[in-house]
Amino acid sequence: MEKIIAFTEYRRNAKGEKMKQEMEYKKFLEILRKRPKDIKDMPARAQDVLDFFKIKNFSSGVPIVGILSNLEFGIFQSNLEPSSLSAYIAVDPKFESVFGASKITCVNVNDNAGHKRFALAHELGHYIFDFDDNKMISYYNTYFVNQEEDSQGELRVNQFAANLLMPAKIFMEKYNEYKKLQSKADIVNALCKYFIVSPTAVLKRFSELGVKEFENVMEI
Repeated sequence: MEKIIAFTEYRRNAKGEKMKQEMEYKKFLEILRKRPKDIKDMPARAQDVLDFFKIKNFSSGVPIVGILSNLEFGIFQSNLEPSSLSAYIAVDPKFESVFGASKITCVNVNDNAGHKRFALAHELGHYIFDFDDNKMISYYNTYFVNQEEDSQGELRVNQFAANLLMPAKIFMEKYNEYKKLQSKADIVNALCKYFIVSPTAVLKRFSELGVKEFENVMEI
């Protein structure tokens, strides 16, 4: 597996500050896990994460790799099989000696960059809402393409990922800015470039936010 390096601005602080930082993250997760976490609550929970990491500039995409790195994840990409397997998350103390981290997530190297980022945000959602290190020792989850309709749990983390990477307010502001472009394809491509997500994610976000101009557009 090839390791993915975190963005510079989110690399861990000096060694002397590491313990304090880890305690802050642990406390934040404990608070977050006690808050409402139904599907309808995902915009607020995603905003909690954005606020905690002080993310306000979306012009180069939400630094999802950096967020996971700060939460002590080892982040990898590999040629996953079957090809429909987009990502997996694994939390287990036994990984520490092998990967240098007890928490790892891996994306399919063959997927486009936007889908990899969505898959990482999806797995972050599972870690936040389906795992509790005060009650569980290990946790495993796999994410397959088109799996989102299978369960309420998958719908929940997909909503979390969409709101984390493309917050509704910012998304609609950029959409209204790009509406002057010549074609719908140009609009979608501009949004993809801004948020660093896939066309599929942008079109689904249009549907979630009720943008009528794109209600019959299935692909670009």
